[in-house]
Amino acid sequence: MGRTERLAAKAENKAAKRKRRGGFLVGAIAGAAIGLLLAPKAGKEMRAQLFGEGGIGGQVDRLKGAVGAGKDSAADQSAALKRKIEETRERLRRQMDVNGEDAAGSDAPVE
Repeated sequence: MGRTERLAAKAENKAAKRKRRGGFLVGAIAGAAIGLLLAPKAGKEMRAQLFGEGGIGGQVDRLKGAVGAGKDSAADQSAALKRKIEETRERLRRQMDVNGEDAAGSDAPVE
């Protein structure tokens, strides 16, 4: 493939991307316009429903609470896991010490 062919292919790709972006933009504008025309409530009523009690604000507060609870739970589990790891290390160190003493004692001559 020559340089001219590569440049032509690149230009075609750019044109296709622009066309897709334009189609998306037209679709978004058309959807917003249709939504406004067919909305069942007046603007004030809709905003009150969306941002009032139990609306988006309430959902955000519930989500923040859930995230906070998840962080607390993760911190608790992390602390418990660290504690278990340290307990296991200590147990293994004790076992190694005992086995080391046994091995050192077995080298001694038996009378």
